[in-house]
Amino acid sequence: MKDVVRLVISDLHLGSAYSKEDRLYELIANVKCDELILAGDVIDFIKVPTFTKQTAALIHLIKSLDCRIIYVIGNHDYVLRDFVGSTVDGIEFVEQYDFEYHGRKYRIEHGDRYEKGVVHWRFFMNMFSIAQDWIERTFKFNLAAFYVRNKKRKLKRIWDIVKWNDDVDVFVMGHTHKPEALIWVDHNERIKTYVNTGDWVDHETYVIIKDGNIRLKNYEKAEDNYNEDG
Repeated sequence: MKDVVRLVISDLHLGSAYSKEDRLYELIANVKCDELILAGDVIDFIKVPTFTKQTAALIHLIKSLDCRIIYVIGNHDYVLRDFVGSTVDGIEFVEQYDFEYHGRKYRIEHGDRYEKGVVHWRFFMNMFSIAQDWIERTFKFNLAAFYVRNKKRKLKRIWDIVKWNDDVDVFVMGHTHKPEALIWVDHNERIKTYVNTGDWVDHETYVIIKDGNIRLKNYEKAEDNYNEDG
């Protein structure tokens, strides 16, 4: 049986001032996969997105891929929630994606539901994001990256997140823009894995699920190995 290769990317923030759309195009065009999983905050609807020819080329590329495409809704693209449970133009919209692979249970979410505070105040976040977009474009300052690097997000402790997802062996999320991975053995001697995919505003990170393994990768460091053989 052919092994299923999955590419997981999140927090692309297409249309925002600092989204690396040209680099994303290179990644998606060159990494071969059977499933492309877009794990939330793909299009930055809550700002004032500016779409370019590069944005159009990237969206066209994604739609033309010969693979399954799964779109996990995030907090920046929550306007697409009405599509959850349906397939639109070949793209499957979900709140979370669960699957089994090489005897392990996987779950992929965006991760915003684990954050406390104003992130859930829709009107406030819209107004804040519009102001943030104006600042970034006017003063050429990556405010989102500054925020992530210098302020702790009010995210529930990773162990609480893991506890709530104890029914799976591998839990993958984005949202925090902080690429990280954690592997441990629980009290039942099961190997558990947590991976945060990072983002494509400040970092250029992604996840490959292949050959029974899950790998967190940095595109800048792996760009000479497009076929993911290493």
